[in-house]
Amino acid sequence: MHNRLQNEIDLLTTAIGESPGDHKLYLERGKLYHRDGAFDKAMNDFIRVRQLVPSHTEAGEYIAMLREIFEFRYKDIYNP
Repeated sequence: MHNRLQNEIDLLTTAIGESPGDHKLYLERGKLYHRDGAFDKAMNDFIRVRQLVPSHTEAGEYIAMLREIFEFRYKDIYNP
C-alpha cells in the first residue's frame, strides 16, 4: 500500500510543479500524506491550501486535527 500512496504523491507533486496555484492538488496530496502518517508534510499542504483559499473549510479542519495530534504526540518535546 505504501508504494501506491507514494506513486500517487509523486504524481500530485509533479502536477503541483506544473500548476502551483491549484489548491485542489495540495489538498489531495495533503490527504495522502495524512493517510501515510507524514503529518508534517500534510500540515504544510493544508496550510498552502488555506493560503490559496483562506476560507477553505476542509483544509481548516485538517489543520485543527493535525494541531491536536502534534500537541498530544509531542507534548514531552514542548514541555521537557
